[in-house]
Amino acid sequence: MASGSFPYDRFLGEFKELAHGRPDGAALRDSVRVQGDPDEEKLARYLRSGSVLAVSGSAVHDALSGEFIAGLELRTDGEWFWYSDLAHYLERYHVPLEKAFIDHARAHRWTPAPLSDEDLIRIGDTLDALEAEDDEDDGANL
Repeated sequence: MASGSFPYDRFLGEFKELAHGRPDGAALRDSVRVQGDPDEEKLARYLRSGSVLAVSGSAVHDALSGEFIAGLELRTDGEWFWYSDLAHYLERYHVPLEKAFIDHARAHRWTPAPLSDEDLIRIGDTLDALEAEDDEDDGANL
């Protein structure tokens, strides 16, 4: 069980069907909606405009259709984290996003804060340290 120190609640769209999802994440198939949020276009633009924190060599395919989406990137606005395919799932399947994130994006006028290379390194180092701490706590509970 996670210690709670790692900010799992700040990661969006980690559907359990995705290779980069979480086993306890929401089911993508169950998240599909006929109609999206009224601000869906702005939200998708926000997601695509986040700073790239990490790049993977992995190709990402739509978990429901098999369609190629793009290469996998981890993006952030400095407070929230998401993978680059989330904008696709938002636009194509109208998956819901957390209200706290929508309120956050709206409060920032649908534009993520620009992050410097130094900001991204600090965020990455902090996440690495928190994840290592969380792994240590999980190992101590075995």
